[in-house]
Amino acid sequence: DLSILHGTLYLMKPVSPRGKRLTIDNFFRSLADDQAERSICIILSGTGSDGTLGLKSIKGVGGMAMVQSADSARYDGMPRSAINTGQADYILPPQEMPKQLMNFVKCAFVPGGLKMVPGLAQAKNDLDKIFLLLRRQTGHDFSQYKRKTISRRIERRMAINQIEEIGDYVRYLQQDSRELDSLFKELLIGVTSFFRDPEAFEAVQRKLFPQLFADRPPEVPLRIWVPGCSTGEEAYTLAILLHEYANTLKEAPEVQIFGTDLDEEAIEKARTGLFPDSIAADISAERLKRFFEKEDSAYRVKSDIRESVVFAGQSLIKDPPFSRLDLISCRNVLIYLEPELQQKVISLFHYALRPGGWLLLGNSETLGTFGD
Repeated sequence: DLSILHGTLYLMKPVSPRGKRLTIDNFFRSLADDQAERSICIILSGTGSDGTLGLKSIKGVGGMAMVQSADSARYDGMPRSAINTGQADYILPPQEMPKQLMNFVKCAFVPGGLKMVPGLAQAKNDLDKIFLLLRRQTGHDFSQYKRKTISRRIERRMAINQIEEIGDYVRYLQQDSRELDSLFKELLIGVTSFFRDPEAFEAVQRKLFPQLFADRPPEVPLRIWVPGCSTGEEAYTLAILLHEYANTLKEAPEVQIFGTDLDEEAIEKARTGLFPDSIAADISAERLKRFFEKEDSAYRVKSDIRESVVFAGQSLIKDPPFSRLDLISCRNVLIYLEPELQQKVISLFHYALRPGGWLLLGNSETLGTFGD
């Protein structure tokens, strides 16, 4: 097994038996943690779906993903699984990869670090034009998202298209609606997985569920909202945990979980409940057997779990929220928003939660100055 720490490659003796090792996923995740936006992953011919979850991790931190075209692969399982994420920057036959890779590196990197667009003062006018084009095309306003994060994502798209000046990129966006769609997806990419940050879910299961279920009449449903749910892993994780807990009770109320996201494609994938078989790295064999059905090189969430979750496209900023909620799990969304927008969202959550309701945030998030 391979891992990387502070730029140094380490070889580890495998602990998982052969057949259950997800060597590529594990290495790509390690690479994303260590190198962030400097990460580049390339997935070539192979069976199964190893590499797909790792690719999503690398894209989540702003890295680049290149995948072999399925029709050029002797074994197309791994390339098809990676392509199906919709997050591959380049899909190419192997002979075209070296030139594209070198062009990308030349555009994206300079000695000592990543190329930066001009300082925000100079670039503000061009960034505002990009926000206007995005709003016109998608209906969504990114102007109150953190400029540093937005700039990084724009830089990445510029490098992929080998465009060095942000003014030239604005003109390119005006001429090509497909690139606007690609940039929109780039800005929405969420890092998600089943049982991500296991300690958080252990705390929810141990401390929160007993309080949520205590003295609740069976006819009063438990209502939970997962905004920014991406492809649904977190919403399904909560559904699994709630199902397990409800089975320990004599009589349990109905559970209603709402998963929402700006990304309509991600919502469609969430509704299907179909995930690559490499999720076995994050889910115990017992839970896989109990809550999933095997389909080729994938797992589908069983219908009783799927039916407890409703997925819908929704903008946190402009669409009305849910109400009378017992729990909002909004993890790693606030970190991408400017303080003014954070305050608006936190106020909205306060309105949506019933008195005594709970808000679950990501490891790097706090209420800041909005504790009242």
